[in-house]
Amino acid sequence: MCKRNSPPIPAPDPPPTKQRATDSPCEAEAAGADKSAAREVQLERQLLQAGGKGGSAAVYGNVPVCDLSLPDDEVRAAMIAAASEVGFFSVTNHGIPESAIDEAFGASATFFGQERAAKAEQAPFAAHLNCGYEYMSQVRPSTGTPDQKESLQVTARRGSMDGRWPSTDGFEPAARTLISAAHSLGNRLLSLLEPVACPHLPAGTLAGAHTLWAEDGQCTLRLLHYPPVDVSSVPEDYWRAGPHTDWCNLTLLFQRPGNAGLECAANPRAGGAGWLKVDPVEGGIAVNIGDMLSRWSNDSLLSNLHRVRMPTPEEARRPRYSMAFFMQADKHVLIESRHGAITAGDYILGRIRSNFDKKG
Repeated sequence: MCKRNSPPIPAPDPPPTKQRATDSPCEAEAAGADKSAAREVQLERQLLQAGGKGGSAAVYGNVPVCDLSLPDDEVRAAMIAAASEVGFFSVTNHGIPESAIDEAFGASATFFGQERAAKAEQAPFAAHLNCGYEYMSQVRPSTGTPDQKESLQVTARRGSMDGRWPSTDGFEPAARTLISAAHSLGNRLLSLLEPVACPHLPAGTLAGAHTLWAEDGQCTLRLLHYPPVDVSSVPEDYWRAGPHTDWCNLTLLFQRPGNAGLECAANPRAGGAGWLKVDPVEGGIAVNIGDMLSRWSNDSLLSNLHRVRMPTPEEARRPRYSMAFFMQADKHVLIESRHGAITAGDYILGRIRSNFDKKG
């Protein structure tokens, strides 16, 4: 079952108007992706005027916790409730060995413990491949300021990591092991959600849409390091990670005990307000619905805004580490919904264009 600590949240907004019949298929796909992406980015930017950058602390407790050792029907019902109302939940008894998680965290800490120049040399960032090392370079539309973190993106696509695997001992096997385990868990969660969330899809569509190390694969492991910080020297409008939604189907987030700071919004698409804590759960993994699955489910599942707040003075003395695995469908996969049909590759490109559009 799922332990729920959040208030009731209203249903999503009604669907947008249909596309013009005169649009060509290609124009309709591109316009649909850009329009959908622009709605999400505009929502993020509105937080800038609504005070979303600062003092609204998470006050509603933690997100639901779902025990995967229970019968599938019970787990499915609990996950659907959490995914449609909150968009976030944590899973326990998930089957990924703690040793695999610990080894990946260890490899991450070793990599980030190097000089910045060494990290950039070992894993140079490639925007066209969406992989490599970045240092405080991500600017959210909701804040307009760089996130206070560094990251390493490992994209599980054939050839993407050639020349980008860190040279630190044990990094590649640890990352590949976690990617494989997270991919299996993600497929299980998608298979549980699919019959209720996407009844229009043939059974197995969601789980079959994500291929590791394929030529057009898009699944990604992102290792994150939030360095210690002198909070008195950081401007008020800075965040460890500004409010945003994820572009994928599902995100699996691995956190360390004591590394609090992740928070998610109460359904802002229906006028909700306030934030919930997504604190680390012993033996648990945080899960959130992404924009891609929200679209595929005809908006029945909520892709929710989330953020990583700046640390308290006590927390600021310690680094914060996390690892996010993004279940993104292969580029060729067709996402069909009431919003129209678009390939997963074009959908992600639409999100990238809108997210980094400097207008508005």
